[in-house]
Amino acid sequence: MSDFDLYIASQAELVPWFFALDHPNYARWLPVHVRDMSSLQERCPDVFRAFKRGAFTAKKTGRPFSAISLEQAHEQINALVKGDGRAVGLTENPGALRRWTVAGPEIARQVDEFEDGFDEVGTTFNVTPVDRHHEQTKSAQEKFVHDVRSLVTTTEEMGNPFTEESMDLLNLNSKKPLCQRRL
Repeated sequence: MSDFDLYIASQAELVPWFFALDHPNYARWLPVHVRDMSSLQERCPDVFRAFKRGAFTAKKTGRPFSAISLEQAHEQINALVKGDGRAVGLTENPGALRRWTVAGPEIARQVDEFEDGFDEVGTTFNVTPVDRHHEQTKSAQEKFVHDVRSLVTTTEEMGNPFTEESMDLLNLNSKKPLCQRRL
């Protein structure tokens, strides 16, 4: 969503989990990052205004909820251009590495734009912009409702799976044991 306030709040909520799950590097440095981002308005107002406009994320599509971190976008661009042997051995040649650093993201953008212009079969150029998530269709929503109702019905028929004390592992669709534990 490129919501900077939400980003800071969610990062702050993650801090205790890194301590609890024994990830010392994240536990040590995420609070520092949260503090730095929280004080950005006073320390670097121009950067803060840009981040409030969403400049801390990248959007590869016009779909809602599709923003990703700049680092993740950069990694995806690298993977796209390096894939299929396109840019192998760059670190061995300083001139090639410099050219890749400057031109690589633009080449990747053009390749991506070209590939996105074709339909699933790859024969027709598609100029219609996608303005919604792929699950924001009537059929996807109906399937989701059907799946939820099936789960609720199964839970009502079989009982709460979290209070089950049987040693059997059951398939929720067929209600048959997948395997029985022998004592």
